[in-house]
Amino acid sequence: MSSASYAHKPLTPFRRALARFSLSENAKYVKLALGLWIGFSIPYNLGYPEAAVALASSTMLTLALGSSISAARGYFYRRVMSNVVAMPIATLVIWLTAPHLWLGALLLPPVIFAIVRLKPSLFQMTSITIPMTLVLYTGEHIPLLEQRLIGVVLGMLLGFILQQVAFPPDHGYWANRLVNDGNEQASEALAQLAAGQFDRAQLKATADRLRKSSTDLKEAHGLLKLDLQQAWVSAHLQRNRVRLPLFWCYHELFDSLVNFLETVDTFHEQFVALDPRWREAFLAGLAKLVDAHAKLALVADLRVERAPLDEKPLQLDALREIVDTLPAPGVFTSVYLGHLSGYGILLCRLSDMHTEHLAGQATAAA
Repeated sequence: MSSASYAHKPLTPFRRALARFSLSENAKYVKLALGLWIGFSIPYNLGYPEAAVALASSTMLTLALGSSISAARGYFYRRVMSNVVAMPIATLVIWLTAPHLWLGALLLPPVIFAIVRLKPSLFQMTSITIPMTLVLYTGEHIPLLEQRLIGVVLGMLLGFILQQVAFPPDHGYWANRLVNDGNEQASEALAQLAAGQFDRAQLKATADRLRKSSTDLKEAHGLLKLDLQQAWVSAHLQRNRVRLPLFWCYHELFDSLVNFLETVDTFHEQFVALDPRWREAFLAGLAKLVDAHAKLALVADLRVERAPLDEKPLQLDALREIVDTLPAPGVFTSVYLGHLSGYGILLCRLSDMHTEHLAGQATAAA
């Protein structure tokens, strides 16, 4: 991360609603409808009604199977290659074996599968089977072959363009929302633990929600990272480019806390049986970490504009002092201390990420 992350202003209500809509099923339905209408109307109005269906169907396939910009681009490449390369070669096989169609049908699968084996990453088996059957149907009818190729190439291109300009899925907004949700869930559960309260059913429910937030955050991070690798990137993606490492660190934090909460649930009786002074010191240390986490959660929340942090909420020296007051002579003290240390180390990493601007200010002052 860099200090540029703090230039990220809260979204306006309209842009927030647009970002939410881009991630919904309704956005997919709207894009599919646009793909059908635009893909059909262009060739139809230009005087090529016979190509309208092929172009519209290819456009809708790109939008249906490419749930993100990167996925649409990958599907575009594979399907275009499967048709542009496979169909002419398959047609050549039919020509060479004419008029014996049965011989062409016999040779067609080995030829097509050999093409797939040469470059599996560029040829999609589900798309390869369609040219095989279509070539047998069209035979030597070149106009039908041309319509198919033009419809596929232009239709896939149109679908890829629509995916980028018509409500492109805002995975960065999704990741930010998951960070907020995960922080709220983690703070709720850990604050109760630090206060000495324990409700097994509530703790388990919170751990399940936090696990889902962590899993979804990992997916959102991966989709955002892939979309950012495209040659042309939408502005809504650029907005969150700098926060990619932050999203991943929060995913690791939430995963760690899920394991922590599961340990508390599984070995709570052993924790209660520990030395009261050790247990009290442990809960006091946990409370300090929860307080630091709350400060980080505030500055990570982009729904409200806030001033950047003027100091690190947690540093390694402070964490070391907490750990040094907790000797771990037994198995269960070691288990709980290990979770506390892991939680603290990840908070230190987040503290560094959220305060990189302080290092820049110190360098400028020097």
